[in-house]
Amino acid sequence: MRTQRRLEIAVLACGAIFLVVLAVSFRPGGKPSQRPGRAGPSGGADGAGEATTLLDGFDFTESLEGKPLLRIKADRTVGYGTAAGLAPNLYAGEKVTLTVYPDDGAPVTVLADRADYDERTRESKLQGNVRWTDTDGALAETDTVLFHPQKRTLEAPKVVHFTRGTVDLTAPSAAYDLHQKVVHFSGPVEGASGGAETGGLTHLTAKEGLYRRDAGVLELEQVTAGSRTGDRLDAGHLVLKLGNGSGSGSGSGGGNRPEWAQATGGVRGSLLPGGVGDGKTAAHGNRKYEGDESLTTFDESGRAKAVTLRGAPARLSDDQRRVAASQIHVALTEGRASEAQAQGNVVIESEGRKARSERGRLAFAEDGSAQNVVLDGSVRIDEDGRSATAARAVEVETGDVWLLTGAPGASAHVESGGSKLSADRVEVDRPRQQVRGDGGARAVFAPDPKEKKPAPVSFVGDRKRPTYGKADRIVLDDAAKVATLTGKASLWQDDSSLFADSITLSDAEKTVVAVQNVRAVLAPPPSKEPGKRPEERAASVVTSRRMRYRDGDRSARFENGVAVTRGGWSASGGEATAWLDENGDVVSVEISGDVKMTDRTVGRTGEAEKALDSPKEDRTVLWGSPARVTDAGGNRVAGAVLTIVDHGRTVQITAPEGGKTETVHRTRAD
Repeated sequence: MRTQRRLEIAVLACGAIFLVVLAVSFRPGGKPSQRPGRAGPSGGADGAGEATTLLDGFDFTESLEGKPLLRIKADRTVGYGTAAGLAPNLYAGEKVTLTVYPDDGAPVTVLADRADYDERTRESKLQGNVRWTDTDGALAETDTVLFHPQKRTLEAPKVVHFTRGTVDLTAPSAAYDLHQKVVHFSGPVEGASGGAETGGLTHLTAKEGLYRRDAGVLELEQVTAGSRTGDRLDAGHLVLKLGNGSGSGSGSGGGNRPEWAQATGGVRGSLLPGGVGDGKTAAHGNRKYEGDESLTTFDESGRAKAVTLRGAPARLSDDQRRVAASQIHVALTEGRASEAQAQGNVVIESEGRKARSERGRLAFAEDGSAQNVVLDGSVRIDEDGRSATAARAVEVETGDVWLLTGAPGASAHVESGGSKLSADRVEVDRPRQQVRGDGGARAVFAPDPKEKKPAPVSFVGDRKRPTYGKADRIVLDDAAKVATLTGKASLWQDDSSLFADSITLSDAEKTVVAVQNVRAVLAPPPSKEPGKRPEERAASVVTSRRMRYRDGDRSARFENGVAVTRGGWSASGGEATAWLDENGDVVSVEISGDVKMTDRTVGRTGEAEKALDSPKEDRTVLWGSPARVTDAGGNRVAGAVLTIVDHGRTVQITAPEGGKTETVHRTRAD
């Protein structure tokens, strides 16, 4: 990008070379008047004849319909003819000043040590220190310029040399087509500079070139430009548009300042983001770019203000990041890249990360590093074995945190292994190894099919199968191997579920902790045999204020205000512990602390110090001192251990050691 900017002076230089040729594009008309003077230069051109006329203080203007076309002045002019008294065939002048008047604008002045004009061929030849200057302080020099009226061309057959400030450009020869108003340069066209006025540019080479006078356009083929610091630009074709205004002073650029520069055909280059040619070492190394074409625009002072790269794709890269897109637009501030906007199949790559989107924007710090990256449209980010999709993504904290947002009706998603997280807003925190979802957050916890790691902990259902989660906010901490769901949190698998204000799953400790408004629904798992219906058993529902599940012994402890329900059977107590099998099915639930039991199916109630409900065995055991059971008819039994079986229709009584059982039967009146 800055390399494009540094072509500015080269544009002015080449434009000046062309004007050297343009300056001698006069059309000779009538012969000068003759008047006596002192002796003229000795000798004459081959075939010119004798010196027949001597002119001193020669001044001739050629006009058309009263408008001057050119003016020739010379200190002395000698006319050569076949014999004395006859009109000269050739005129030779010394210290010639040629002024060319364009159709509009300021005239151009060319100086030469001598010049010849052949009346027979109407060709002209300027020789000896031919030089041209402009109001911007540019100086162009060549040895010879030839005018060929039949071909309507001006030819500079020898080296053309141009200087402006520290810029020094040369071309071996040039030819100007007066009809087409196009100057053709033979190559190589070369430039050299000290770099002070060119942003560090020290050399420029082109195979050949041409200049279109009316359009003010310079076209160069197979261009290579560079600096002593290693900056470089290569392109197959370069088009430079010069302004049409006028200016003064060597630093203004005047009418020769570039308006835009377009490079095509394998455009590639590199530059230092920390400043070009300033002798400083950039913190992030060279920034490289490439594409099918590039367009550089310049401000009124002639400094590059923006560079647009196009390609399939165009690429921009530094030591930390690589950007590829159909188009990359780079804004420049004070000669430094300040912002880049990319669109069309945008891909941004860095170590361990690849981001894709329809559009992208990133800013550059003073040291050249990229910051504040914004991606829009079909965003996908892959990093560290994790992938994310969103409508919009913003990179904050110098590239360590991504903020993902979804579109209306579509959430942002993050997937890692077999687990997934979606929410209205998702933060991917790389240093902390966290993913945080806010607003309608949902998660899928599942084993990674590519990794031979233990399956994630799952309280509801089979841990070898996916478990689903939902909450206002979900945080996945990969470093601590913890998932936290807060705000109307829930987990579920098939018909089993867990609800609470907050749920924490720890794969490191193999635990699940639920706090406040806990409600666990533990349903029989679905049949694993195709076509076979699951066993007809009611789910066990447990409510409490707190629950802690340990995967080591598949136990879940419920505390504070416990209530357990299974079909028409229910019980309450101070605490409860549920044991699950590997499929997440309830083996038993133990309730303790002033247990109250009710079985609506048979109209029975009970009281005990502890109760153990075994859904698979259809058995409930009560312990107490004593435990008591009362049926709908008021009949009551009491004992140290009461075992209820046969769907609640049978109660087995065990007396305490050395004690008695109690049975009370109420009789009904006839």
